[in-house]
Amino acid sequence: MRPDAAPETPPETLFLATIPGATPSTWVQRFTSRERTVQLVNHDESAQALHLRHDAAGAPLHPLPQLGYLRWLREGAGAVPGDEVGVGAGGEAGAGVRAVGAALRGFEATLRAAGVDPRFVHAVTVYTELPVVCVGRDHLLAAWDAEADGPVPLSELDPDEELDPARFAPAPSAPVDETGGVPGTFVDETGDAPGAPVDETGGSVTTPVRETGGTGPHTEAAAPNPMDTPEVPGAGERMALEIAATGVGHVVLPMSVARMFGRKDVVVLPLACELDETVGMSRADREAAATRAEIEAGRAAEPGADVVGQGAAHDDGARHPGWDVALAWLKEADSPLVQAFVGVARGRRGGSSR
Repeated sequence: MRPDAAPETPPETLFLATIPGATPSTWVQRFTSRERTVQLVNHDESAQALHLRHDAAGAPLHPLPQLGYLRWLREGAGAVPGDEVGVGAGGEAGAGVRAVGAALRGFEATLRAAGVDPRFVHAVTVYTELPVVCVGRDHLLAAWDAEADGPVPLSELDPDEELDPARFAPAPSAPVDETGGVPGTFVDETGDAPGAPVDETGGSVTTPVRETGGTGPHTEAAAPNPMDTPEVPGAGERMALEIAATGVGHVVLPMSVARMFGRKDVVVLPLACELDETVGMSRADREAAATRAEIEAGRAAEPGADVVGQGAAHDDGARHPGWDVALAWLKEADSPLVQAFVGVARGRRGGSSR
């Protein structure tokens, strides 16, 4: 290099938070160039929203990672991959948020449970995931013939035998402040559900406060650093599968997670899912199916509908909802670098403009 030559500008780095099952290698390859690169930050699913933690004004508590994966149990007809996910009118969670077992369903419910106000978040769904059930080779379900009998119905699973990976996952580390409390979480001072956004008039504005009794916003030092990663990502899933391998209980996982942590002594079977009819459909067909599902749900809610009969039919054919997966980032952390990567994930070429 000549003495008078200008030094080369280092590439701009996007830090991307991942979760078990995520495989962003194709997007990273298309996105990477001489001007930009990607650094993966591998998280457990329990910490998937750490990069979205914010102060009262919606500013990120930590600048990195700028972008990350977010997975949630679908609600209703779910989101079509490529759609932007947002909050409902008035910032309130939709009426379709409900529970499957002890798990929350829906984009907003997942964020609120993590202490994040959905109004401050951008999210774009990138794909949906099918569920599988994992059992040991000595388990009764191991003899199930998926080719002959189809996916395993939910009615075949004993809820008391379910091994939830969240039970075995280490809790995200939270720093303790000088007063002995654990700061960095939202607290509802009105007595409503923890993490629910409220304002003085009973509206839906989230006010972050300190669990130690203070009323000020979170500070960067008070929140777990999303750049701190576990030594072994997916510890909860690995432990649940290890227990299932002994023939005790079953584990329900997204197919991508079961594939990532697969074991020779564990049998993986497809689980009956609400997504089964839409697998392989084009985007237009999925949108049409989602519209039909919304219309049918509206008819079922009309006065005079045969609720008893519909409930019985639903119980007989109950299916797992599946998962939606999105790339999520704080609106205050938006940048051309983030938009470029999201564009690649949505199918645009790496060098194209939005």
